[in-house]
Amino acid sequence: MIKQPVFSWQAQDGEAICVINDGKKTFYGAASCHPADEDMKSEKTGCEIALRRAKIKYYRYYRDSLKERLAALKQFYYTINRSKQFNEKSYENIMLQRQIRMIELDLATAREMIAGEEQELRLYITEKDKFYNQIRKQRERRQKANIEQE
Repeated sequence: MIKQPVFSWQAQDGEAICVINDGKKTFYGAASCHPADEDMKSEKTGCEIALRRAKIKYYRYYRDSLKERLAALKQFYYTINRSKQFNEKSYENIMLQRQIRMIELDLATAREMIAGEEQELRLYITEKDKFYNQIRKQRERRQKANIEQE
């Protein structure tokens, strides 16, 4: 399970880094301010994007480890299935089949988590851009109004 994330924010560069750890491996996510958004640099936005990227890396690592485990179990099943003493109704076979199904379900869930996190990241960036554009329009209107008053 993922431990509490650690964030680093470099205000002058507009760069955020997020580090998450699952107890075995460390995953990094990074975000840097787009040159067009220099006027809107935000620690919260940078850290949020970095966190999502780190989570995607974690989910991909988890997915890949499940693929390896599943391949090993399927290879094991293939090997014992070829034996003359293979008993399809044996406890061992039933438990092996159950483990294969459980890993396949976990793998499907991991794939959904990756897709969901990637979609959420895209949506977050799109909504952020819309919000920034609204703020810029408001600033332009205020500047025009101030110029007209002078």
